[in-house]
Amino acid sequence: MLFQKARSPISSVCTAPVRTTPLRCALVAVLSLAGLLASEFPAAAAMLRTGQVTAGGAESFSGAMIDELERALQDEKADLVLRRLARGEAGDGKPEAFEPEALWDRLATGRVDVAALPLAAATSSDPIFGAASMPGLARRHADADALARSAFMADLKTHLDNAGMIVLADAWLAGGFVSSGACLEGPPSTSGKTLHAEGEPLRTVLTKSGASVVRAPRARLAAALAGGVIDGALASSSVLADPELARAAKCLTAPGSDALWFSYEPIVIARPSWEALSEDERAALKAAGEKVTAWAARESRAQDDRLVQMYRKAGAEVEEMPRSALDQWLAVAVESSWRDFARDVKDGKRLLAEAITGD
Repeated sequence: MLFQKARSPISSVCTAPVRTTPLRCALVAVLSLAGLLASEFPAAAAMLRTGQVTAGGAESFSGAMIDELERALQDEKADLVLRRLARGEAGDGKPEAFEPEALWDRLATGRVDVAALPLAAATSSDPIFGAASMPGLARRHADADALARSAFMADLKTHLDNAGMIVLADAWLAGGFVSSGACLEGPPSTSGKTLHAEGEPLRTVLTKSGASVVRAPRARLAAALAGGVIDGALASSSVLADPELARAAKCLTAPGSDALWFSYEPIVIARPSWEALSEDERAALKAAGEKVTAWAARESRAQDDRLVQMYRKAGAEVEEMPRSALDQWLAVAVESSWRDFARDVKDGKRLLAEAITGD
């Protein structure tokens, strides 16, 4: 016989030539069955609920980061499952996307375990997170890479840890301007305009320049621009890379070689969810996160190029901000958002100093 059925340990005990009580036989049967089931059906993989931010009519960079984390976990052969929150009560299998502040709230209240989102959305938890979209701290991707290795970032992650979040992967996305009319360049070009911006430092700079600032939902940003509710927006490349927004726009002031600001948009896991994992699961998640960080550094640069191509294809004018206009913005930022942040936010002055010196 090629295969021989193994003799059951239950029958071995219950038919052995020793005195065996029915109770003992039943107990052995239960224990043996449990052992057989454990060997045939291993313990279920740990499941982590994930969330991503919306980007209007486009797939967000946030969603792409979660996709990449899932692939990296598979490469690590990790026994972890990422479950996307499905849209609607019935669930159509598509991931649900949230406005940034709503996603942070779900993460902070335990309704989501892992999320990719702009840290500026968490200022209600700690105003120091406004530094994650501070104009002028980073103007090029190389500057963002340097910030990621600096004491500035170590401090920011300490505050995240105090807020109950652990960073799994880093991403820095360049910011640009989009408008329904003439291209937005220096501060005078925004005076009297109604503009959308995310993050208190950016809103402060716009207000100082004479603009009216509103918060349009990301999911309705293109409609607000097309309908004249807003004249333009300051947003990260993730938000701007929306075909609907490109079709509604007349001009894109692309991040280019010098951007006014970068948005820090990490993947984080809530501490209770992290502590519920085994050491092996944590190690796999950390290793996967490092792979996503490397991917995001490459992809954020490619995103800038795709952004330009998308708007040109839609018929919009595309330009980069002149250096003279950028210098004007930086001067306004120092006298508004930088001043307010250093004055009003605990440890804000020290954090800005770390970013400037690169320590």
